[in-house]
This record gives sequence, C-alpha cells and structure tokens, in this order.
Amino acid sequence: MLTALHFFTHIGLSWIVAATGHRATRDRWLIVGAGVLPDLDGIGILWGHQAYDAVHRAAGHGLLFIVLWLLLAAWLADRRWSTAALATLSFHLHVLLDLVGTGGLPIRYFWPFSDAGWTYAGRWTLASWQNAVVMGLTLLGVLWATWRARRLSAPADARGGA
Repeated sequence: MLTALHFFTHIGLSWIVAATGHRATRDRWLIVGAGVLPDLDGIGILWGHQAYDAVHRAAGHGLLFIVLWLLLAAWLADRRWSTAALATLSFHLHVLLDLVGTGGLPIRYFWPFSDAGWTYAGRWTLASWQNAVVMGLTLLGVLWATWRARRLSAPADARGGA
C-alpha cells in the first residue's frame, strides 16, 4: 500500500511540474514520463529478487536513462528546451524522493558505467511521517494545479471578466 502511495507521489509531483505554463499535452506527458518511468526498472521482480536487485534503481534511475529520455523529448516535444528542462527536473525529483524517502537499494546514477551507488544515511522509512507530509503536500499541489488550469481555460465571462 505504501509503495503505491509513494508511486502516486512520483506521479503527482511530475504532473505538477508538467502543469507549469501552457504546453501541449504531448509535452506534459514527456515531463510526467521522466518522473514516473524510472520505476520500470523494478520489473526485474518478475524474475526474482536477484534480478530486481541487479537492475532496480540503476537502469531507470540514472544518467543514461535521462539522457535517452531527453533525446526523445527533444525529438517529440513542441517546446523542446523547456520540456527537456522540466523533464530533467521531474526525473531528478523522482531520484531525490527515492534517495531520501525510501530505504533499500542505493541509486546507481552512473550505471552501467559504474555500479557505485548513492544512499542517504538520514533516509526516511517508507511509512514515515516525512513521507506522509510529502504525499499530503503533493496532493494539495495537484489540487491547486488542477484548479488553476481549469480557471485559466475557462471563458473570460465565467472568470468574472468582460
């Protein structure tokens, strides 16, 4: 349950980042993807814990992944540079949350070039009050961004304008 909530925090934060400014739907998806898809490297669990330990927080949580994602974003995005910058922010928010907000495997940022991993000694457990605060603030941010987007897209007369 808590893992799912942590994953929804990744989705929510990425969505908040993507909601900044007016941008095409595809650009927003590229930004959200950068902050959510790193966890696809957890698919190794289907083949057992040894496979999971070998690739999780390595294949999708590192420099190689974000460089490849940025190349894809630059190719597909309408607003290439701003989308790439926000995708980079979204990705690194994911990595930061995993670094401080969960225990377990280290972040192997330079994989496959190096197996060295980063950990944070003061990291929170998944069921910590700190993670609950981050999740709550993320929910409030999503609600605010949704309200703002609806308000900005409403006709002027519905907003009280002429």
